[in-house]
Amino acid sequence: MFSKALFKQSMKANWVKWTVVTVATCVMLAIVIVVLGNLGINDIRDSLKQVFTQADQESYLKENSVDSYELYLTTTSTYNEVGGFGTYLSFVTGTYDGKVQDYRDTHEGAEPSDEQKQTFINETVEEIITLINTLPEAMRPDVDEATIRTLIPSVLNFYILNPTLSGVDLLDGYLLNEIYTQAYDREIAKEDMTPEEAADRAEQARTLASDAIAQYKADSEAGNITAGADFDVSYYESIAVNYVNEMMYDTVYDMQIEEGANDDEAKQYAVSVKVISNTAISTYTLWLAEYEADNINAGLDAAVTDEQKESARAEAIESITDQIPEKVGEALSELGNMDIYGLIIGSIFYRIAGLLLPMVFVIMVANGLLAGQVDSGSMAYVLSTPTKRRTVTVTQMTYLIIALLAMYLLLTAVSVVSVWAVGGNSFAINYSEILLFNLGAFLTMFAIAGFCFMCSAIFNRTKYSMSIGGGITIFSLVCTILGLFGSNVVPSAMRIDAMNFFNYLSVISLFDTVSILDGGLSYLWKLAILLGIGIVTFIIGVFRFDKKDLPL
Repeated sequence: MFSKALFKQSMKANWVKWTVVTVATCVMLAIVIVVLGNLGINDIRDSLKQVFTQADQESYLKENSVDSYELYLTTTSTYNEVGGFGTYLSFVTGTYDGKVQDYRDTHEGAEPSDEQKQTFINETVEEIITLINTLPEAMRPDVDEATIRTLIPSVLNFYILNPTLSGVDLLDGYLLNEIYTQAYDREIAKEDMTPEEAADRAEQARTLASDAIAQYKADSEAGNITAGADFDVSYYESIAVNYVNEMMYDTVYDMQIEEGANDDEAKQYAVSVKVISNTAISTYTLWLAEYEADNINAGLDAAVTDEQKESARAEAIESITDQIPEKVGEALSELGNMDIYGLIIGSIFYRIAGLLLPMVFVIMVANGLLAGQVDSGSMAYVLSTPTKRRTVTVTQMTYLIIALLAMYLLLTAVSVVSVWAVGGNSFAINYSEILLFNLGAFLTMFAIAGFCFMCSAIFNRTKYSMSIGGGITIFSLVCTILGLFGSNVVPSAMRIDAMNFFNYLSVISLFDTVSILDGGLSYLWKLAILLGIGIVTFIIGVFRFDKKDLPL
């Protein structure tokens, strides 16, 4: 079944080809790995990625600044509108508590149901409205009746949950709770916001609103503002700007210190954030002023609509990524996330350039092992000895497989040493991935060698064996080259999706380097198919050569 003499003869006849191909391929791979490892080719990619990361951060900072500015002004104006009602809240809660106590006295201490409590709230509203309307004008709260009818039920529902609060503290607690709830609901609606992150943002909003209320109270006591209907929110515009900018500065400074930055670095970054915050708020207010002017010129109410506010907000938080065309932005973002090392080493070298010379070796050697000897007549001398056909095919098959295995064992050693030389596991492609690349390349060549060997066993003429075996092999390589431009490893800016069709025409597509780099497992069954193709084609070649007629 195996002839040592024939094996040695095949080695002697092909050792030059094997040596040239192996050395050339090893040298190419070593150069590719060493050059890429020392060029820092990912610097451009990282720069692009950093630009988009900074743009996202800047957009977030602008959004936070504008929202905080608007929340500060809204809180002060809202508190002014309902703040005067705080002096009546003790009476409101007392009226409600009296109704609850009467119910307990009448029902032997039983607690009223939720429906009954709602009835007491409604009755309390009507009694308070009636009372206010009987008061002298100067003693009435500076709140319209519609607001009172909305406010009292909301405040009393909050009071039921917080029975220890009364008066102004109850009003403050209610307003801050409303702000927290609205902020949480808004943040949780964002797809990338977790409940914990939403709670943190909502707590920040409540703290900001609490500070705004405290500022309002201090200004009111100092006589700096006139509370009531004549309240001028513009008084707080500059206060809100300074407050938000300082808040952003302090927050970012503390974060930088926690992350290990020194004092100067933390201050420098915090100042840049403060500038971003101030720019965003200035842009926002300028757009609001422009909308007010447009409304006046159009003969409308000068008050800015919600749609105009949202438009002004969008202009204020616009970043560089919003200013470039969508497709260009996507392409640049994709370039920033592209694995350049995986593209060059995995897809270009191991699936294309690194297979070219081994393919030439396999096509020439596989053809010469059987068809070449039949065509030249030397097979007649081999078979004239006691050597059987099966011995010939098994020996030649063994030589071809061992030659390929030795080639890729040496290539593996060279690749591992090269990766070690440029940084080992700190290199973009680690040892396990490089080993899998070599395994995949070997199995790909094993399948191709099986097919070329089968063609050499089937045909008696080298022109047919080379045409079919070599032609289809080269066709697969060309299809892989063309298919590369349609695969996902190529950035969309350069990708031609229709070219992906060629990947379905090449057996090399079963060598899935992308799956190896992504840490998936789909490459396993594909490599198993390559192994199966090689085994089946080698077996077919052996049996076909045994059965065919030879022109001896």
